Amino acid sequence: MAPVCSSKWCGHGEAETKVGRGWPESPDASHATGPSRIARPQDHGRGHAGVGRAPGSRPREQAARRSPGELLRAYREPDENRRIQLAEKALQLCPDCADAFVLLAEHAGSRKEALRLYEQGVAAGERLLGPDIFQQGVGHFWGWLETRPYMRARLGLARLLWTGGRRDAAVQHLQDMLRLNPGDNQGVRYTLAGFLLFLDRDEDLARLLQQYPDEGSAAWAYTKALLEFRQHGDTAAAQKSLKDARKTNRHVPAYLTGEKHPPAGEPGYYSPGDESEALNYVGGFLAAWKSTPGAIGWLRASGKKPKTGPHAKGPLAVIKKWLTKNLAQQPDVWQADFRQLPTWIRVAGANVRPWVVLVTSRSNDLVVAHQMLEVPPAAALVWDTLVEAMRQPLAGEPHRPTELQVRQDPCWESLAPHLEGLGLQLAVGAELDQLDAVFRGLSEQVCGRPRPGLLDMPGVTPDQVGRFYAAAAYFFRQAPWKKVGYEAAIRIACDKFQSGPWYAVLMGQSGLAVGLALYEDLRLLQRMWSEDMGDEQSTRETVATSVTFGEEFDCPIADLEACRRYGWEVARPDAYPEVMQKERGLSVRPPLAWQLELLEGCLRAVPEFVGRHQQDDPATEQMTVPVASGLLKLVLSWVPE
Repeated sequence: MAPVCSSKWCGHGEAETKVGRGWPESPDASHATGPSRIARPQDHGRGHAGVGRAPGSRPREQAARRSPGELLRAYREPDENRRIQLAEKALQLCPDCADAFVLLAEHAGSRKEALRLYEQGVAAGERLLGPDIFQQGVGHFWGWLETRPYMRARLGLARLLWTGGRRDAAVQHLQDMLRLNPGDNQGVRYTLAGFLLFLDRDEDLARLLQQYPDEGSAAWAYTKALLEFRQHGDTAAAQKSLKDARKTNRHVPAYLTGEKHPPAGEPGYYSPGDESEALNYVGGFLAAWKSTPGAIGWLRASGKKPKTGPHAKGPLAVIKKWLTKNLAQQPDVWQADFRQLPTWIRVAGANVRPWVVLVTSRSNDLVVAHQMLEVPPAAALVWDTLVEAMRQPLAGEPHRPTELQVRQDPCWESLAPHLEGLGLQLAVGAELDQLDAVFRGLSEQVCGRPRPGLLDMPGVTPDQVGRFYAAAAYFFRQAPWKKVGYEAAIRIACDKFQSGPWYAVLMGQSGLAVGLALYEDLRLLQRMWSEDMGDEQSTRETVATSVTFGEEFDCPIADLEACRRYGWEVARPDAYPEVMQKERGLSVRPPLAWQLELLEGCLRAVPEFVGRHQQDDPATEQMTVPVASGLLKLVLSWVPE
């Protein structure tokens, strides 16, 4: 949506469209209809339709004309070092060449250096333009060619402030840019809308949306729908807004809900209604959708009919009469039950945990009937499965058994009179040993071996996991990732454990993942940030303990069932903690007891530390936090850039 800032320090995942290497579109470009001709340095000083000259700018303009040739060569130069040299030469010719500062910022060696260069670019643009234009030219910036380098530098500065954690300052810059250029040739409104949503500034977002009532992009339509849901819930107006949004681009929901995953690379140019437009939107707005309670579930359920099981006949009198008359009863003990498989599978793009109705003959060691479905089976369907087992068993001859062993459940209470009417003795609460073995085999055949849970690790107790879940819920509600920038780490030391220190990284800025990761190797982490390593190499070499938050299907079934059994605290239905220990190579397992305790302590300490210390604060803080075993002492400090 907004032109891309190609600086590596401006972060990733924002709603952007590449329209050239740093040169935004021409003044008449419509961002709702796709990219147009690129405005280049040689355009400076040339009048064309719709473009005027800034008042009082001629002397400065003449000074600035000395540098565009060098800049144009710089942007065409494939060699990075040579490109930097040309930008520096442009500054020698014109010290107030804002575009030269922008180019140097894009190639800066650190975020701090890039920030300094963008600030210099903005200051240079202000000097070159002079004070009068900021009074007389309000509403016409970008239309005057002389203002464009300043606006480019300011957009780069705003993005860098955002990725550096200075969120309010970034928003102020973007809001003022729209004041100067409400026509918004740079697509600032899209970036600003994403920022406002991330910061929960819904009233400011509503005013921004009202500024552009005729905006027809997918970004505007889906953002309107989300804001309506945030403010009023699942109302008729929210449903209408979402329906209208789907008409602008049908690809967006699949990426927001996780049905499809964005590719690793940037989408580049986008076309309205195309999948590339959806990727641009998701890059800047996924975090806001995920942070809104119930929004993803609402989007997923919207327009879909609730799933129902197959039509069941149930214990009709005519069926019972037929069974009694036509099927002889043989000495045979059956076992029957209905259970969910211990994993999730994808069905038509949705995550489903199937149910299985299973009937076995314990006497003959046979499976006589089974049925799989997506919803919990009603008692009538369980009855129909039993009838099928008698009439057309998967193995053996048709007959009525003498005994049916089942677990305690209201379903069997409702069916008991009908089964007894067939001459079956119902044994409630019996040990379903054979059926258990068959179910395990069926589960492994269909789903593979289930993922181990936290309680499967030596020494980990339900009480410890319960305390960890409470700490995770606290961390999620505090949302400390909203207060920090990209690629920032907190050094954490703890004398209780022999290894360490660890480097805590907050996840959540892009929305792809929300949580906390404790890395053991700072140099490896910094190499990953600098993009010196490929994904495969970083995956193999990384050693980290992490917790991420997601929906039920993101959590191991063992943890999900234990959470329900023990009543562990969860912040929201879409905030189940998934915990893992990543070892070198591709080995992943649940953490050991001491690793879980360390992670619990960090979940308690990090939100408080982030609330008291900004990223450039060099102070070290000692904290004592409660964990399952008592109190844990930690020492925290920001890792300097």
